[in-house]
Amino acid sequence: MLPAPTPTLSGSLVAELQQSSRDVALGRFQVWLTNGLDHDINPRRIVYHDALLVRPVVGGRLRPMPSGSHRGYTLKLIRPTCHGHETGATVTVDYGQGQVTLPVEDETSVVGRWSKERCAELVVDKIAPLQWSPGIQVQGSGSDAVALFRLTATPTGKGGSYTVDTVVGTPLFTSADGDFWTVGKRVSSDGPVVEMRLPAQPARCDIHAFGAASGGTTFLVNLTIAGKGRESGPQQIRLAMSPSVSAEVFAYAAEACGF
Repeated sequence: MLPAPTPTLSGSLVAELQQSSRDVALGRFQVWLTNGLDHDINPRRIVYHDALLVRPVVGGRLRPMPSGSHRGYTLKLIRPTCHGHETGATVTVDYGQGQVTLPVEDETSVVGRWSKERCAELVVDKIAPLQWSPGIQVQGSGSDAVALFRLTATPTGKGGSYTVDTVVGTPLFTSADGDFWTVGKRVSSDGPVVEMRLPAQPARCDIHAFGAASGGTTFLVNLTIAGKGRESGPQQIRLAMSPSVSAEVFAYAAEACGF
């Protein structure tokens, strides 16, 4: 057998951001470091700096980095500033023999996308928090059964308004009338409680999918926030069902799919 080719080393450390579906579920992201040095390093402290977050974030899962290796270190998604701009994040790596601050590549705008979404969630919570309410009604039976998911907005009286435009389905549940729900309901902080009933059906009847799907009861809600500022205009938030409501919709799916 021919020997494996010797990797070409860059002569420096390189940092980039990544986020898997598991990271999303755990409220975190990761900074991945590539050790292009000709020797191993052992990070003692990793600190991520970003103008979109209220403070620096200390990295976890610290472990040695052999020369030429690629390692991911976890970072918590903390509260965003909601008024900062993407100015180029950095990460400081202290590895005993020295300390270096590196620019961080973020090709998919991991923190930028999350910051925009989280800031919109905070505005919605101030006006009228949205939640999936229990007590789901089922119309029909068997494979023709349709569940009415209950999306409820409860005004706070603190000012402001928004309109729920559409709701996007998940890999497990979809609109009974099409690919997504068209809602078009306006919610005002000084108005009444608004309940939206969304007719739903299983997107698929695969018991393995129901057993393993990540985010199967977390829906994307598209809305328009009235007013001025960065968080006004069209926005998108993620809205997860509580464990009790999730149990209701899974029980419905079991009946509709004949599990």
